[in-house]
Amino acid sequence: MSISNSFLPDELWRRILEIGIKTSGFRYKDLCSISISCRRLHRLSNENSLWSHLLSSDFPSSSSSSSSSSSTTKSSTKTLYRERFERDREKKLAVNRRIVLRKESQIVEHSRKIREIETRLADENHKLKTTVSELSHLRLLRKMKNEGLIQQKKNWFQ
Repeated sequence: MSISNSFLPDELWRRILEIGIKTSGFRYKDLCSISISCRRLHRLSNENSLWSHLLSSDFPSSSSSSSSSSSTTKSSTKTLYRERFERDREKKLAVNRRIVLRKESQIVEHSRKIREIETRLADENHKLKTTVSELSHLRLLRKMKNEGLIQQKKNWFQ
């Protein structure tokens, strides 16, 4: 423990932590980080009142019903916070998984449509080549027919 830390009484450190949490300056990560700095702050940062404030600020909808029943032991509010935090994290992960699945489904659908379009394009390309080939044959036949007529006319005028 540092010398400056030992000069302040627990009440002041407790008040500093409460102010930090109440003004939204401290989050749960901050409180956990402070708790590993020394034994005294570890003890103070595990107090129910601090975790109750975090619980009510981070989980406002569900903290009022369960906080009164779980305030019997010193670490119960911290444990309740941890449980709610884990539950909230699992919900967020589930939402993200659903979003990823939805996007993957959209990718599969778009890939199917692209393959469909590519198939139609290949069919149209084949039809175009066939048409060009037929047109080329028709031109050749016309040319041959015209040459044949020209030859016949030459023969006729002679």
